[in-house]
Amino acid sequence: MDNIDSRTLPVAALNERRRRAVKMRLDGVSLKDTAAQCEMSNTTLIAAVKAYRASGWKALDVERPGRPQGTGRTLTAEQEREVQRLIR
Repeated sequence: MDNIDSRTLPVAALNERRRRAVKMRLDGVSLKDTAAQCEMSNTTLIAAVKAYRASGWKALDVERPGRPQGTGRTLTAEQEREVQRLIR
């Protein structure tokens, strides 16, 4: 069975995978079996269960990591266009 790279999954699919894994653990399925069925590492699974126990189901929701596109820029849009014009 080919494992799906979680980095390519939509956020909704990641959240559903985490919820399913926590439900399995709460139902008494072993860590090893749950990790294999949900295609998660043991570390990720343990972190998800800890987050659930600390703050409930809402704590399982993850967001895409990284800075939002376009933030952290030091040049204005006009300055960027001028630099691109000079490069060309």
